[in-house]
Amino acid sequence: MPGKVTDHVLEEIRARVDIVELIGARVPLKKAGSSFKGCCPFHHEKTPSFHVNPVKQFYHCFGCGESGDIFTFLMKQDGLAFMDAVRTLADRVGVVIKEDVDYNAQNRNLLYAIHTELAAFYQRCLKQTPEAEPARRYLLNRKLPDEIIEHFGIGYAPTRPHDAILQWSKKHGYTPEQLVSAGILSPPNRPDRPNDFFDRFRGRLMFPICDRQGRVVAFSGRILDAKSHPAKYVNSPETDIFTKSRILYALDKAAAKIVKHPRREAIICEGQIDVIRCHASGFETAVASQGTAFTKEHVSLLKRHADSVVLVFDGDAAGRKAALRTGALFLEEEVPVRVAALPIGDDPDSLLRDKGAAVFRELLENAQSITAFQVDTLRQAETQTGSIDAVNRITRGVLDMLASCPGAVLRTHLLQEAASLLHLPYTALEDDLEKHRETLSQRAAYAESFRSDTAPSAGSDGPHPLADDDSGTLSPADDSGYALLDEPAPEPPSHAEYVLCEFLIEHEHDAAVLALVEGYLPADIIPHPFARTLVETLLEQHQTGEDRLAQLYAMIEPVWKPLFDKLLAHKQKMLSAREMTKDEAVKDLITAIWVMRFKQERGRLSATSSPENDRQRLQLSCLIKSLESQPWGKACTLMTTATSMTIKPEARPDGLPLSARGEEAKAAEPSGREADTAFSSSDPEGFPPSEYPPDETAD
Repeated sequence: MPGKVTDHVLEEIRARVDIVELIGARVPLKKAGSSFKGCCPFHHEKTPSFHVNPVKQFYHCFGCGESGDIFTFLMKQDGLAFMDAVRTLADRVGVVIKEDVDYNAQNRNLLYAIHTELAAFYQRCLKQTPEAEPARRYLLNRKLPDEIIEHFGIGYAPTRPHDAILQWSKKHGYTPEQLVSAGILSPPNRPDRPNDFFDRFRGRLMFPICDRQGRVVAFSGRILDAKSHPAKYVNSPETDIFTKSRILYALDKAAAKIVKHPRREAIICEGQIDVIRCHASGFETAVASQGTAFTKEHVSLLKRHADSVVLVFDGDAAGRKAALRTGALFLEEEVPVRVAALPIGDDPDSLLRDKGAAVFRELLENAQSITAFQVDTLRQAETQTGSIDAVNRITRGVLDMLASCPGAVLRTHLLQEAASLLHLPYTALEDDLEKHRETLSQRAAYAESFRSDTAPSAGSDGPHPLADDDSGTLSPADDSGYALLDEPAPEPPSHAEYVLCEFLIEHEHDAAVLALVEGYLPADIIPHPFARTLVETLLEQHQTGEDRLAQLYAMIEPVWKPLFDKLLAHKQKMLSAREMTKDEAVKDLITAIWVMRFKQERGRLSATSSPENDRQRLQLSCLIKSLESQPWGKACTLMTTATSMTIKPEARPDGLPLSARGEEAKAAEPSGREADTAFSSSDPEGFPPSEYPPDETAD
């Protein structure tokens, strides 16, 4: 909760902080009469016009007009909010700020302490233990200097003895349960082994994750021997002090550099090693999201410090799609965004390591605007870029992105650039854009009326746009394609469906994972309409090669956006104690949804005892038990043979926001995904504890 800061407390902080010492640590100052002067840190100048008055505890620049006190200086230099600046200075001089009652503060302080001490322990292990020699050799091969390793607090999680972390916790007075709440240990997964805690990071190179104040709040562990484990990176699960959507890797180190940058421009990378390499090479404004796609929360966080951003993502198709999605989020917040197109096969780490800082700097300086990058990307997907249909598709994509930009100046500038690149009259694009914005405005008004006219279900994250009737089919829609306002709000997806969507978004380009879903999870077996549509979209995207996920996000009704954003922000959560491969994970999820489906079907049987009801109930119970206990080879056979015996088909919902393939086309396809029933229940009863791996991110 926010602290209650009185004027008396602020004056006490001002009295204890020497403004000359505070500013002089960052700006060279020289005595000039009763004050001190130097070159202004807020604008470039050769003749000093920046004055600091130690008596009045005040600074003023006669060149640019910037002025303020100790709090203002820290806010502008480090991009801090006022209360963050107050707390930072209060901690420095030992002033205690009284806070509102916060019953969870003690637990958060415990988690901060555990992470701080563990980070130091991991660093000692990296430096001192013979076991960490492969880790030291890995860092040497990656050409990471010792000062950068120290600066980022990189360490090593030991494997010997097998209970090293338990011994460490006992020595430092922490219980195993406290380390479980910190995300370091996973709880025992067998009742007969109550003390069998699992160290999720053992044997990994450890990267501390820090919040904006520089406090360690989580870890990311990289495996050193790729053959020993399928998960390259494992991240901490979310805790009371760690939320992925509120953390940007290295922002604590980059924020001050960003606000001092001539354009206040941040560099956004995809991975931690990329960020570390950028900082090691002198590009200290680099940050990255933490094991998740960029979200609106990330944009809002970075916007406090940066006026513009440059995206430096991988040069392959997946990297380009990610850049377009991220760029659209920044445009929605009226933040100018450019994209540095890397050569295919390169990432910032390899480029800086192999070709040097000069080449990387040139790429940054020549980075395209997001619109120019989008036009170039869309043209690459066309075989005949000059054809009218290709021009129409490219133009529609550009207008979709620009329509969400609220700033008229930025929007107009990018639209003029698009008109020039597409060789089209600006007025024509302007007319189409205004029509598109008017449509979005109408949808937003509809969404607002939907929120006011319908109440969200209990436990729901927010309103959902499609209403289910008792049969599980979609409610009637009006001519605009939207659900009618007098229909009840639908239930959110079940836990199993939600996690499946998360997992498939994370592995949207993994052919093996998608093939398992295609072969063993018919779309109509997924009850929730949004989850079903998302799964179908990802399968269609894999078949066509088009970015159907981006199309779905752009075309979907606004009331779906919170759920969609949440899925993109919280990918691959840690749900269990034991790690598994991605193939095992998707098999686990497919089985879970089938079990849920059969339990729902069993629940639909009449409670009245009859030979037919009893037979079906017994048959479904046996199927459920078999799916929960049998290995995949036998379970998948049950999935493909049990449907016709136990499940009655129902009408399939229509009216979803994006449909790439018609029902007739699907019926003609020789596929294992036969039409089945859809149920409206969202209760994930029987969803077995998933044991697939913690968060894994690309290097």
